Amino acid sequence: MRMLRQLSILLAREVESLYLTPIHYIVLTVALVFNGVSFYFALQLSQGNVEETVRLFFGESPLVWLVLVLVPPLLTMRQFAEERRSGTLEMLLTAPVSEIEVVLAKFLAGLAFYLSIWVPSLLYLAIAKSYGAIPDIGPLATSYLGIMLLGALFTAAGLFASSLTQTQILAALLATVFNLLILLVPFLSAFTGIETIERFFVEMSIARHFGDSFSKGLIDVGHVSFYVVLSGVFLFWTVRSLESQRWR
Repeated sequence: MRMLRQLSILLAREVESLYLTPIHYIVLTVALVFNGVSFYFALQLSQGNVEETVRLFFGESPLVWLVLVLVPPLLTMRQFAEERRSGTLEMLLTAPVSEIEVVLAKFLAGLAFYLSIWVPSLLYLAIAKSYGAIPDIGPLATSYLGIMLLGALFTAAGLFASSLTQTQILAALLATVFNLLILLVPFLSAFTGIETIERFFVEMSIARHFGDSFSKGLIDVGHVSFYVVLSGVFLFWTVRSLESQRWR
């Protein structure tokens, strides 16, 4: 009960901070523009087929993947870096709260803001439905689940990057590098010519896990576990990073 009470207090503090930061509304606006353009072109390419539009929008749109990769670093870059620069992180770490509570509060707040970016995309489907095109709820629901899990992973990576520096820009760059490595290394491994390495990184491909499951309307425990475990690894590293700073 104590942990839940502490977590709720910290979470309210973090949510307020995120929603009162002007730059986050700039990020929100750019993301909405990207998503709107992506949905428009997906609708054009599918010639009005809503099922195909959903698949193209969530699984294959470059602009949507840009939102997925770039937005979390911009949301998380301040969360530890700015607090370290201003000296409030030291005060927070000396308060009667644990590193796990601090990290979870920042993670949940960042994920909540990230998910709020995707809420307006439901309007696109409402518009399509008004023209008599009703999308299959299965692929739609699992695609949103995949978007949430991807956001959780990239938000966790962003928090870890922010815990390593006191410079916001450097935190955003580090997080973007982490995200790009997670996304692109499985593709680049094909150039090694070593079958074992290629097979390993193919299994680690977040794009493959998304494309083989969520965008097709399937929920595979293995795919879900992949994102959850990888997110947990980054959150664990973040906790350890904070613990090392507490005892410096």
